[in-house]
Amino acid sequence: MDFEEKTITEKTSFVKGLAEGLGLGDSAQDKLIKALIDLVDDMAVEIADLQEELDGLYDEIDELEEQVDAVDEDLADVEDFIWDDEEFDEWDDDDEEGDDDYEDCFDITCPSCGEEFSVDEETLIDGSVNCPKCNELLTFDFDEDDESEE
Repeated sequence: MDFEEKTITEKTSFVKGLAEGLGLGDSAQDKLIKALIDLVDDMAVEIADLQEELDGLYDEIDELEEQVDAVDEDLADVEDFIWDDEEFDEWDDDDEEGDDDYEDCFDITCPSCGEEFSVDEETLIDGSVNCPKCNELLTFDFDEDDESEE
């Protein structure tokens, strides 16, 4: 196995062996080299421990991803169950002909509080509605002839 392919702890052990083979003495330079090798050894042990913890976290993340996928599938089943109800099937935004049970809605923004809400055509023709948030009476000047001019 090449030196580059070894783990950091294996590389540190190799360097320690080389240093022992050199027969380092008590000179200042030899003490420095020994101290640096000890430091690298300690760092290699810490890095190896962190790598083990990280590997464990990756396993936990994989397990969480599987659980989220399962919840997502269950939620999709619940949505299918709820939205497959006949009442909701009739209300299809893509259906150009529409269903008479659901009239066109118009989005309104209250000038007093900024609340956005929808009203049906009948309410618009009636000419007024109270804001559901601030209860401000909003009035509309709606003329059906105006709509045909557009």
